[in-house]
Amino acid sequence: MKLLSGKPIAEEIEKWCIEEVDKLRKEKNRVPSLRVLQYGDDAASKAYVRRIEKNCENIGIDFEYKIFNDDEEGFLASLKEANESKEITSIMVQQPLPSSLSHAIEMINPNKDIEGVTSASLGKLFAGYKSLIPCTAAAVIEIIDYYGIEVKGMDAVVVGRSNIVGKPASILLQRKHATVTMCHSRTRDLAGHIKRSDLLVAAVGRPEMIKGDMLGEETIVIDVGTNFVDGKLVGDVDFESAKEVASQITPVPGGVGSVTNKILIRNIVESFKNIYND
Repeated sequence: MKLLSGKPIAEEIEKWCIEEVDKLRKEKNRVPSLRVLQYGDDAASKAYVRRIEKNCENIGIDFEYKIFNDDEEGFLASLKEANESKEITSIMVQQPLPSSLSHAIEMINPNKDIEGVTSASLGKLFAGYKSLIPCTAAAVIEIIDYYGIEVKGMDAVVVGRSNIVGKPASILLQRKHATVTMCHSRTRDLAGHIKRSDLLVAAVGRPEMIKGDMLGEETIVIDVGTNFVDGKLVGDVDFESAKEVASQITPVPGGVGSVTNKILIRNIVESFKNIYND
């Protein structure tokens, strides 16, 4: 069994980001700038944003975090300002949002949509145009490319159909000429589909749902899951049983998640170039 660690990939991306931001500072006399907007006091969102803030500080990206409570008009005004400003080159809108603000995601300027969550960004991805790609789906492909996994002609199974992971991952795998089957928690004979796969992308959001006896002996496993069970981070795949069967597998933690975090920072750099047409 080969372990597909995300650490060396994350380090490479971070190195590129540092060099690129330094170059932009020298050539443009400015650096990328991120505004994060949050409505309410969701603790998990705050912890996530603080990790992003630390990454931005390490790389030299300007960072701004605005939290709103009982002020929907102020929240929307801040988003509109960020959309129109050339000083703010990236936008994140934290979820969950109240239903009255659910439309805010669609308001994000696609050129600044570093999470690739708007229908405009996703539409470009599905149509094959250049866009900012959802970070976790992009991380799956980064791992495949880094480890030289030739997916052309493979039978790939993606378990999970979300707009920000499962669907974009399936599109990106099809671009690499894999034959992709999209499954989910209600798929009939899910174990059979997985057993026959050459490559499995597990993105269903259920802790350790996929067991080792569901895998084929040559299956390559990319585990996207991030689930906390009794304070421990685990994937959608039961790593201990899967590692005895899979030919290659990503760990959790230390796999897809570590790459995803750095791709988000890379998208901040790319969004700056969208704004300044580089």
